[in-house]
This record gives sequence, C-alpha cells and structure tokens, in this order.
Amino acid sequence: MGYYIGIDGGGTKTLACLCNEKKEILSSIQVSSTNYHSVGIEKVKIEFEEIFNFFKASQGIALDNIKGICIGGAGVDGAEDQKIIKRVFRDIGYKNNLQVYNDSIIALVGANGGKKGAILISGTGSIAFGIDKAGKEYRVGGWGHIIDDVGSGYAIARDGLKKIMESYDGREEESTIWEAVSSELGILHIGELISFIYNPNTKKHDIARLAPCIINLYEIDRVAKKVVDKAVRDLCKMIEALANKMNEKDFSLGLSGSVFLKSDLIRELFTKNINQRYPKIYVHLPDESAVKGALILAVEEYK
Repeated sequence: MGYYIGIDGGGTKTLACLCNEKKEILSSIQVSSTNYHSVGIEKVKIEFEEIFNFFKASQGIALDNIKGICIGGAGVDGAEDQKIIKRVFRDIGYKNNLQVYNDSIIALVGANGGKKGAILISGTGSIAFGIDKAGKEYRVGGWGHIIDDVGSGYAIARDGLKKIMESYDGREEESTIWEAVSSELGILHIGELISFIYNPNTKKHDIARLAPCIINLYEIDRVAKKVVDKAVRDLCKMIEALANKMNEKDFSLGLSGSVFLKSDLIRELFTKNINQRYPKIYVHLPDESAVKGALILAVEEYK
C-alpha cells in the first residue's frame, strides 16, 4: 500500500498529515512556519525533518514508503521558490513524487473539492486565487506585508496600531483600541508599544495576533469600525479583481484563514458586501481543510 503526505505550510504554523490510498488520515503533526522567506532555509529543513521523523516513529513509515507528497507553502510564488523547496526535500533524502504549490492552491482544492472555483484567504496575510471553467489559474494579492496583504490579520492590526498613535497625537478621535491592545500585550505606556512594534524579535504574526482586539470593538468604537470596514472593502476589491480576471461572476468562493474562520463579523460583512455586487457567487466556509486539499492532490496525482 502506498502512503502520502499533505503539507499546509503556513506563515505561522505548518500542518502535515499522513494518509493511505483511501485518503484515510493515519497521523498528523503541527510544526513551526516553513516559509523560508521568513525563517530561512535551514529552519525549514529542520521542520520538514521533524515531520518525517515523527511519521517514522509513530507509524513506522520511512521516506522510501512515501509514494507522493504535496505541499502548499506560504511564500511559494514562482518557479524559483518551487526549486528551493524541492531541493530541501531532496537534501533530506526524499526522492519520490513531489508537488510544490502556493498554499492558496491547496486551500482552494480543500474548500471546493477540486481544482475549481476560488479561494480567499485572510490570515496573517491575504491572497485570492481562482481557476476558471477552462482550467486557467489566476491570482490576486499575497505580495507580502510590506506592500500588500490587505484585509489580513496583519493589516487590521497594523491599521489599528496606526489609529492608536493618531489618537495619541490628536490626529484621530479618541478610541478604546489602546485599552484593548495594551491589555493584550500587558503594557501600560505608549513607549512600550513603540518598543514592541520595532523590536527585531517582533514578527508579523506577533502583530497579526492583535487583530481580534480591533475586530471585537466594531460595534462600540467608531475608530475600530473604520479599520474593520476598510479591511472588508479591501477583501471585496480582491474578489472584484479576481472575477474580472476570470471573466466569471457565478463561481464558488471558499473563505479561509484565521480572520475568516474565527470572526463571524468579518465573514458576514464580507459576504453581504460581495453578494450585493455578485449575487451568484456562492460564498462558503471550506468543505475541507487546506491540508486535506494537499492530500487530495497527492493521492489523485500519484495513486
């Protein structure tokens, strides 16, 4: 019997699952980020080795027994990224079948049950990806937190932090965002906030985790409402651009990522807004997880 591994390599954490030819999950493990742009190649190699070692120890299945692997990785944006990730697997000792995609593709397959429709991910970062009825692939966004990732957890948190400073300066009306964020971080003074933001050890996921502080104030704080409404508009613009590229207005759209999955408010606001313009787009939560999408691709390609 052949065995397969699906890997959802996110910007914050990585989930790997081992399955058989019937797509029955036998074991799973979560490790740290495997986005080499953020953590470096050596760290990525260590995380993948931990995955393989775990499956060997827990299931007695060595690399040679793995018939196919599919990984969807954050930061895999082109052929060069694919080459780098494939080289890591080869260096570890895996020589069999390997597919490497951007994480949006495995999320789409998991959400829609195959390579069809579209996916909008809003987590630490954001990206939209779609496949039209002719099988052509399209992408919008996902160009990193410095110049893009609109509507993401990072963007919501960053804009909330900006509003804190604007309120502090008198450039924005008073807001309770500071109270919520300072409580979350366990700080008392604005200076401590600035130190946290610019500390070299503060990573983008450390910023992004503050997004719920802003989202939860939506109904009671006008400044927080501005931040959230902007995020929703930005996410809608991504799908408008994707629909134009696909030249379709009646596809299935899965919503994924921690912002959508953990916030009913964001999901409801987005769905209401996008369906006002595109009433035939079917907006839904994923049918299956991204890692299950990776397993589907691995098994169907190499069974």
